[in-house]
Amino acid sequence: MSEKLRFEINSLDLRVLLGEINASLPRYVSQIYRGLDSSYIIRLTGRDDVRDLRIVPGKALFLAPGVYQIHGQLDRLASTLRRSLRGYTVRSAEQVIGERIARLQFERGVERYYLVVEVFPGGGLSLLDAGGVIVASTSLKRGEPYSWPARRETISSREEALGLLSSVDGRLKVGVALAREFGLGTKYSNEVLARAGIEPSRKISDLNEEEKIRIASGVEFLIRLLENPQPTAYKAGDRYVVFSPIPFMYLSSQGLEMVHTTSLNEAVSLVYESYLKEASDLERRRRIEEEVRRVEREVEEKKALVDQLRLKARESRELADFLHMRLAELKDWWGEIKAGRGPSGLVKSLDRAAGLVTIELDGRTVQLSLREPITQQIDELYNNAKTTMKGVENLLAEVVKLEEKLKQLRSSLQLTSKVVETVQIRKRGTEWYHRYRWSMTSSGRLIVLGRDASSNIRLLKKHLEDDDVVLHAEVRGSPVTLLKNGADAAEGELREAASICASFSRAWRDGLSSVSVYWVRPEQISFTPPQGMYLPRGSFIVKPPKNYIQVTLQVCVGYSERLGPIVGSEEWVGSEAAVYVVLSPGQEDAARVSQELAAKVEEMLNLPKNQLRPSDFTSLIPYGRCRLLRWSL
Repeated sequence: MSEKLRFEINSLDLRVLLGEINASLPRYVSQIYRGLDSSYIIRLTGRDDVRDLRIVPGKALFLAPGVYQIHGQLDRLASTLRRSLRGYTVRSAEQVIGERIARLQFERGVERYYLVVEVFPGGGLSLLDAGGVIVASTSLKRGEPYSWPARRETISSREEALGLLSSVDGRLKVGVALAREFGLGTKYSNEVLARAGIEPSRKISDLNEEEKIRIASGVEFLIRLLENPQPTAYKAGDRYVVFSPIPFMYLSSQGLEMVHTTSLNEAVSLVYESYLKEASDLERRRRIEEEVRRVEREVEEKKALVDQLRLKARESRELADFLHMRLAELKDWWGEIKAGRGPSGLVKSLDRAAGLVTIELDGRTVQLSLREPITQQIDELYNNAKTTMKGVENLLAEVVKLEEKLKQLRSSLQLTSKVVETVQIRKRGTEWYHRYRWSMTSSGRLIVLGRDASSNIRLLKKHLEDDDVVLHAEVRGSPVTLLKNGADAAEGELREAASICASFSRAWRDGLSSVSVYWVRPEQISFTPPQGMYLPRGSFIVKPPKNYIQVTLQVCVGYSERLGPIVGSEEWVGSEAAVYVVLSPGQEDAARVSQELAAKVEEMLNLPKNQLRPSDFTSLIPYGRCRLLRWSL
């Protein structure tokens, strides 16, 4: 490629991205994380899957095709987002027209928050309350109202594009004008000009009317194409480098490989992860090169020190040899030398305080100690030379190790790092409701049941929302049951939820065939007793009126290729499971039924033997006892 492509989302990209995100809503916020790249990751559960919304302030916003497995450390904003938005539902994602700003609306009952994402350079991320006041932000002051930009005019027709071409500075290059003044950005500007057959470097004043019409028509055509996106990602080798909502002619002409994706969000995810990998590789290369330079300096310093020590050792050894050759004379003269006398010109200086004498012998100046025998001083010179050479050997060994390290470092420069982050595709799996018992109605509404007294209370306090329905059997030991978004549920769905509620009550253990179950609205649940009364721990108050349903105790347990082992009404389990069994209260061992069910599923789906654990089915059968009514086969 002739240009270095950067990661950037412009306003046209954002329009398509948010349109796709909106189409997947509502989604439930199950958790919030910090990305390794300091992004903010909001885990969203939809009806069919779990996906991460990744927000990189000032750079990116996209709904990943799955979930990220590795996370960074929470900062203050991420902690605030986690406290504020967990348990909320994302209802909408809209663009501030003409701007690279998105506004996401989160709701839980009557409570509401907005998350404002700015993807232009230097932009931030801000959490607003229902009144538009900043609760937390990466860059703005808490407690102040968020200042929305004035609505920016956008180009949507050939006439508007022609008018703008006539009004902008004629000295501008046409590529710059389309990218900046039209708000198209470099990518779309290049595409319009490629389709029009005009070089981006030409000045607007040099264009004739026919060329201006071609450009304006190209802008209009491009806007219309965006109404029916064909999301695409482009690869250079094994790296995704550009995403686009439609196939781009100018990118194909540059030799890039075009890859169609299921959504623009997926294309952005692929390009962003490649961008992170490249940034990681560059940073890794920079660190290695810096380390190479440091080690090279250390090698040079040690080699210079080796030369110095070798010279020092040689000088010590040569002086020792010289003194040893004149040892007899020195012994004869030593007494006179110490007295400051001796043959003419022998003693050059004498420092009794320091205990040193300087002599000149055969034209060589030598300093000796007055306090040690001459033989001992010669031995010390030999020992010093030997010790110094030992140091040289150690330094040379270190140089060898450093040069081996240099070889490894230079070799590692040719390698690329592992992918920084990849997403794991996840269907509805390990979500908040898996801490409880759960099922679904035939229309896809979530049913969640408490497992014991403490989880009953936790379920009500933490997960009950205004549009839910609460169910409870008229027997002791009944689980609290939530029918999520059940406010407008049909009678058949209420009956399905009530039957599951009753089946996991003690009525099953007691062998009852049917019981009465009531349902109420969230506002009828209270944890505050009337004045003067005591409410036992793990209890709650239900305000009248109660709506009663008489149901039969019966469950279906089966295996869904999409969800794994499931339990629920026959209407739902029958639509999901390849094999299932219908059960009622009885004394048959649930473990035996589970073993038979696991074997039938493996046979039906051609799975390896013993791949399924019978215990996964046993845990779905109330109280470990049942009566087998019939098989689905």
